[in-house]
Amino acid sequence: MTKQGDTLTPKQGAFASAVARGSKLVDAYRLAYDSGENASPQSLRNEASRLNKLPKIQARIADLKANKRTAVKDQEALSSQWILSRLRAECLNEENPPSTRVRALEILAKSEGLFSDSQSVSVDVRSSETIEAELKSRLEKLMGNASDIALVK
Repeated sequence: MTKQGDTLTPKQGAFASAVARGSKLVDAYRLAYDSGENASPQSLRNEASRLNKLPKIQARIADLKANKRTAVKDQEALSSQWILSRLRAECLNEENPPSTRVRALEILAKSEGLFSDSQSVSVDVRSSETIEAELKSRLEKLMGNASDIALVK
């Protein structure tokens, strides 16, 4: 239950909403209070600043911003969940052509990190003598004594 002093007037609510959406204080004040063109910029700044310092205005702005962040996160989660559920339905629908079902499975697998589109290549810089010794070692393991094997240069 709110106290009488905690409720906002419609103009205060409009001001808080505009600030929460990202408007500058002066612009939010102009919008909410429909200040005339005769108002001086200094008086607009003073009134906007005074209004913004009120605890009930600050609380409303914080509440609106928190609700906006929560709504955006909920929408993003809902969107990704909906897409994944649609992909699951497509890959399970036996009326779809096999290519469609396989593509849906591929996208699902990528979303779960099962496939990676990137490849990593590492290059070791080695001398020809090191490579020759490594090859002889491998040949000895395969064929036994590799001392009589001559590598072509």
